[in-house]
Amino acid sequence: MTDRCLVLDAWPVMEWFRGREPARAAFRELLPEAARGRLSLCMSRINLGEIYYSTAKSFDDVTATALVRQLTAILIEIVSVTDADVDAAAKLKAHYRISYADAFAAVLSIDRSAALVTGDPDFLPLASDGVVQLHWIGA
Repeated sequence: MTDRCLVLDAWPVMEWFRGREPARAAFRELLPEAARGRLSLCMSRINLGEIYYSTAKSFDDVTATALVRQLTAILIEIVSVTDADVDAAAKLKAHYRISYADAFAAVLSIDRSAALVTGDPDFLPLASDGVVQLHWIGA
């Protein structure tokens, strides 16, 4: 296993799923690196839920279930949240204009001392303040 860890926000997964560039290509480059053990990918269970409900709303439950199964099969560690994570996410949400789900991605990034893979501009103020480090794959 590697020491290099990246935390996934829901944003790059949804962009990959919808085939939107440049995030699609960037996300697709990360997957073989994870398969080779050169990096580890993780995601908060809250963000996995966000992916499910977004996909189900745009498509249907069958598509959402298939996408979640695919994600858990491609070497993405899904991390359940603790009470401390909920408290930390609530504090971030109170101070930054991010969604509650995004706050959990940030908390996991902080906890793992890992860059957050995203292209969501809502995270830029957190990066600017030194709260999180970003692995930017947006336009």
